[in-house]
Amino acid sequence: EDLGCDLSSQSTENVYESAKNVEVDLFGDIELKVIMNISETISCLWVFKENQADCTPSLDSENRYVISLVFSKIQENQAGKYTLAVQGENSIYTIIFTVLVRSNILCKPRKPYFVKSENLTIINCMSESYPPPLIEWLFCRTPDDRIELEQLKENGIMHDTLFQTDIQCCATNELGRECTKLYTIDLNENLGASLPELLLKVGEPLLIRCRAVYESYAFKLKWYFENRELKKARWFEESTYRKDLSMVRILYAFASSMGRSDSGHYTCSSTEHPNKTALVTVLEEGFIKVTDSREDFEIDLLEKFCFEIKLKVYPPIRCIWISSQQSFPCEQNYSADGYSISSRFCDHKYQSGEYVFYAENDDTYVNKTMTLHVKRKPEVIIQSTSKQITCFSDSYPAPFWTWRKCLGPDFSNCTEEITEGIWRGTPERITFGSWHSSSTLDVQNTMIGFYVECCANNSVGASCVKGFTNQQGAVSSLRDNISFYATIGFCLPFIAVLLIFIFHKYKKQFRYESQMQMIQVVGPSDNEYIYIDFSEFEYDLKWEFPRENLEFGQALGSGAFGKVMNATAYGISKTGDSVQVAVKMLKEKSDPSEEDALMSELKMMTHIGSHENIVNLLGACTITGNIHCIEIDYCLSSLVLVLLWNKREKFHRTWTDIFKQHNFSFYHNFHLDQNARLDDFGGMQLRRDSDLTSGSNWITLYSEEEEMKYINRRVYEEEDFNVLTFEDLLCFSYQVAKGMEFLESKSCIHRDLAARNVLVTCGKVVKICDFGLARDIMNDSNYVIRGNARLPVKWMAPESLFDRIYTIKSDVWSYGILLWEIFSLGVNPYPGIQVDSNFYKLIQSGFKMDQPFYATEAIYFVMQSCWALDSRKRPFFSQLRPLIERQLVDAEGAVYQNTENNISTYSSNSKTKSRESREDEPFPSSVPSQDEDS
Repeated sequence: EDLGCDLSSQSTENVYESAKNVEVDLFGDIELKVIMNISETISCLWVFKENQADCTPSLDSENRYVISLVFSKIQENQAGKYTLAVQGENSIYTIIFTVLVRSNILCKPRKPYFVKSENLTIINCMSESYPPPLIEWLFCRTPDDRIELEQLKENGIMHDTLFQTDIQCCATNELGRECTKLYTIDLNENLGASLPELLLKVGEPLLIRCRAVYESYAFKLKWYFENRELKKARWFEESTYRKDLSMVRILYAFASSMGRSDSGHYTCSSTEHPNKTALVTVLEEGFIKVTDSREDFEIDLLEKFCFEIKLKVYPPIRCIWISSQQSFPCEQNYSADGYSISSRFCDHKYQSGEYVFYAENDDTYVNKTMTLHVKRKPEVIIQSTSKQITCFSDSYPAPFWTWRKCLGPDFSNCTEEITEGIWRGTPERITFGSWHSSSTLDVQNTMIGFYVECCANNSVGASCVKGFTNQQGAVSSLRDNISFYATIGFCLPFIAVLLIFIFHKYKKQFRYESQMQMIQVVGPSDNEYIYIDFSEFEYDLKWEFPRENLEFGQALGSGAFGKVMNATAYGISKTGDSVQVAVKMLKEKSDPSEEDALMSELKMMTHIGSHENIVNLLGACTITGNIHCIEIDYCLSSLVLVLLWNKREKFHRTWTDIFKQHNFSFYHNFHLDQNARLDDFGGMQLRRDSDLTSGSNWITLYSEEEEMKYINRRVYEEEDFNVLTFEDLLCFSYQVAKGMEFLESKSCIHRDLAARNVLVTCGKVVKICDFGLARDIMNDSNYVIRGNARLPVKWMAPESLFDRIYTIKSDVWSYGILLWEIFSLGVNPYPGIQVDSNFYKLIQSGFKMDQPFYATEAIYFVMQSCWALDSRKRPFFSQLRPLIERQLVDAEGAVYQNTENNISTYSSNSKTKSRESREDEPFPSSVPSQDEDS
């Protein structure tokens, strides 16, 4: 935003102020930029709260000087006036910004503080908040004090309330209340009572009261500092008579601005009372120290539990609790000394995961991450192959497995334990609160025709499931409750009628349409275009492949309109060779319109051509038979989304270790998990997770060129997929941009670009695909009904969502969401936000997701550029691809440089291992140097 630049009305020549204040949300990112069109050589300096930071001017394309100051995740203590001092050859320029930090969460009043007015009889109580606080004085500690105060009010002598022992000032708004007690030494109180330490910062005011009551007015009070009488200019006295004619004297010690030399013991001396001493400590800067906090918790479901953290702080803190990228208010309970606090958080709703306590004051901040594991009993499902039965379980903690043979007329007596032919897989941690484990039983001839039972048992409980082994070794589940079958039999006709009705309604509403479309621009506006109608194109018979040369295997995916089958194609590349392919086909009872749509998709794929980063066409069967089918690359691999899920925890541990050790080459030396293995489809597994995408049927594809390499490279591929590095995330992003740049060059739009539609293959080669035909959009929660269609609304650009406009720029928006998925390691976009009317309002208002945990500032900048509301301001893929490529080159260069530095450090014989600490910079979020970026 152009803030405008006005000459200051108060100042001399060449002093400018921004016409508007800079307003930014708490933890937001902003950049202050000054453009100066002057011909002389300049140097510059930023000034904030008497701190200084150097800056480096640069020249833009119009030969103007550009000076910037960047804030990343701005905090409240960074609000205020920022002054840019520019020194030219002949002139000095001063530019002033006012930065306001909007805090929608931390809006409670700050802890009040006291300041002596120029009038010796007036003490001001001050606090800040938004909305503004109501200031209230409290002068009582007990009910008797309150009665006495009411009598004073009736007699019109409220001035006497200033002579009470306990005086508090409270600041209140609708979001909370904070109180501060005026530091008072009462010489008439118990001599054994200890006085709390008084903490102040350099520059803060001091105000201490010494109170004494005596039957005669003829007594005196004096202040001493380190055994020297305090100067007259630093104290003043007030006195009054009580109703019993005794005298109350108040002696104040004050200072408008404290320095380090003012630290020490302040003693109040009386001619009729024992002396008392207060310790005043003046700090250079504030502090936050965590004094007591655990990090890991395991609890039972419904067990009463709250997180608690204890700290010692000065000055007072503002704090929040963060969970699943949602923020919660932070309640603070102060102890008697006023500096020790505790905070509890109970609103975890028994959700396993990481919970972060964040606290800050004007000088520092602290993050404390705590992990909650909620125990739950196993949930068991049973599956089978031709000769094996496998049981899977999700639970916490990991369970122990037992197998039994079931006997008796109703197979209810499952007591004979099976000990032979059992294989127990290594449990895999898939989320904070879930272990995925399995156990497999090899079916022997002696077991055929019997029911078997597998049980998973952990500290919470046990779950069992039964299955019948028939002649082919297949398994069917057994329910113990006979009434269950009776109910099913009674309801089956009604269920069948209902399903037929739903099916016909669905068929009436939804028709298959290829997600990928090629557009023909017919006007200058985004909405002035038409799709190319490939039904009018001729099909090139060179792509035709004999149906009899296909040997079909198992189904890889099945959806609302069709399915994808694994098949062996004989002679598709050259005579005598067989190649694994994926065959994409409609279901047997398909509409003519759906057949036309699949045929149009086939013609479009022949028109687009091949590219290494998209799934490519190999051939088609269209002449014989009543099912149109397409053979496409069969990539023995995994979806990018599934790979991110499976490697999330290992990546997080690696990432954490790297930043602890500052060893960026650590990725490439990471110890592989020897027990990890890929299944027959490259580790492809469907997972259920409240924060992740679920419910879809996934397929994997393998390219023709990689088919012959697969057998010889399987072991190396498994190790390759066991390691996931930050460079891999960049490389995935780069390859998707490269594939989309190719589609962009063909005027082709994808319309459903997401991590679930991207494959990662051998050598971590990424391929963009389109699973629309084989996706069960009725059961996939990512597809929401809008009008008469089911749409992936969380990935859609605003113009597509509200105006049904799809262009290359709408794919760019989706690419930004895909980047967010990659650098959050597969978290579902807009976590915690329901797709409802409020969601659509957020999108229309320009809401953008926060920076993912594993993304750099540069990557997050790319995401934000993709999410520009005005599609014309979004970059093209031809611009995005070099941006990501540069990030990848820089990251790999940093790894290489770090490795060289490690070798050099190891070889050197330096005796000094300490490193001089850098002085605290006044701009904690200012622009880092190039080295720091790396």
